[in-house]
Amino acid sequence: MVKTVVCASIAFLVLMGANISPALAIGEDVFVVPRVTVQAQANSATAAKNTAQRLGRRRAMDILLRRLTMEDDWAYLPQLASVASNATPEQPNADPLDDVYSSNERNVITLTDADLERLESGFEVYNEKSSSTTYRAFITYRFKPAAVRKLLKDSQIPYSEAQTRNALVLPVLQTATGLYLWEENNPWMAAWRARPYNNELTPMTAPLGDLEDTATISARRALNIDQTAMQAMANRYSVSQVIIAHAYLQQIDGEDRLRVRLLNGFRESGELTSLDEFAPSDSETEALNSISSQVTQPNAFMPAKVGDVLAEGWYRQPSGNFPTLAEQSIDTTIAKYAKPWKERTLIDHNAAGLLETSAYYQSIGEWSKIRSALVATPLVGSVQVRAMSRRGAEMLIRAYGDPSKLIVALESQGLALWTEDGDRWLIATPATAQTVRGTNRRRRQGRLGENEYSAPGYQPASVDGVTQDSETKIESRY
Repeated sequence: MVKTVVCASIAFLVLMGANISPALAIGEDVFVVPRVTVQAQANSATAAKNTAQRLGRRRAMDILLRRLTMEDDWAYLPQLASVASNATPEQPNADPLDDVYSSNERNVITLTDADLERLESGFEVYNEKSSSTTYRAFITYRFKPAAVRKLLKDSQIPYSEAQTRNALVLPVLQTATGLYLWEENNPWMAAWRARPYNNELTPMTAPLGDLEDTATISARRALNIDQTAMQAMANRYSVSQVIIAHAYLQQIDGEDRLRVRLLNGFRESGELTSLDEFAPSDSETEALNSISSQVTQPNAFMPAKVGDVLAEGWYRQPSGNFPTLAEQSIDTTIAKYAKPWKERTLIDHNAAGLLETSAYYQSIGEWSKIRSALVATPLVGSVQVRAMSRRGAEMLIRAYGDPSKLIVALESQGLALWTEDGDRWLIATPATAQTVRGTNRRRRQGRLGENEYSAPGYQPASVDGVTQDSETKIESRY
């Protein structure tokens, strides 16, 4: 059946105080739409090519806008105007993207083909095939991040561009005849490899499937969620999460019926360890709850237990074109999986606040990680470094939306952001954060001497060799 469905102190401080450039942001990958299938027919090869590329650009923009926004706002997205009328009767102007974006509440922006070209930064073409009147290819479209952000801001539509950490996907296909993972005749694996999914808000990567992979885990061990094997795969691919994409295929009454589940196979958490000694006091809990119920649960996006279903869906279509069914089911299931993450990281420019924040670090590497994460997080509009020492920094962070969203976004990059009084915020790697929280708790309880609390590793950034009012900024992206 499977076959048929086919480094001195000065130098240290200088390095740590280097300007943070938004060019370092890694989230710009979400503005790339890879391998869009384009095809057209016209009176000439050149006309067919131009038409196909325009239609592909419209399709890519539609994919991008829906990727960044919530489904409830899709009716208010910029409307994609009809393609220029140079197509022949064989290639009519009508296009699946010409859906009516009707709204009586907002002024929906209309985008012409010229507008779309201005939003584009470039494209790459693969596997071109053409004749005197037809053209077919795969095109990867790249769009300008600042321009797309402005477009959505002008449209008054909240959006997310924060990515989770990359996950490894193990596509397991189950049929009446058995389980398939590494077999050459596994079309489910082929579908995941057909186009990359690392540009999604929840990026995923398929494995190589080489001898080392096959010796590490089998389809059955994957479905049994063997933690030893999962840890080995996570280590090999340097990821913090492994997801099993389990597809159960049945052929009934001339239909391919596919049940798809994304299972949490393995996840390395970046949140603080839940130790009783470090649990929030009643006053801390009250302060946290006044901000958001999400603050005490920064890891709410990801299920804590292995084996939990992250997303699920049922799909069907007439037998004979499993690649199309697989592609559609993958796209829809990923969208379902991304929804809670998108909800927790939406950027709403109508709600912005300044967070007075203390950063704690034990090495230049940890400080670099904090800098990079702040740069890469779209929920951060700007950062001003007011003071800095060898072990800490005082910053003013301009953040969009509820602070709980920023907690989630930074946790996804392996950092802890928290508050102990609802006023001042603290940021550190999980290990350093746990030590800082324990030290602060023991000091408040009178179990810690002043000397111990003022240990060099955790001095406030306003003392010990600080250049006051030194500034480091992340320039506004908007």
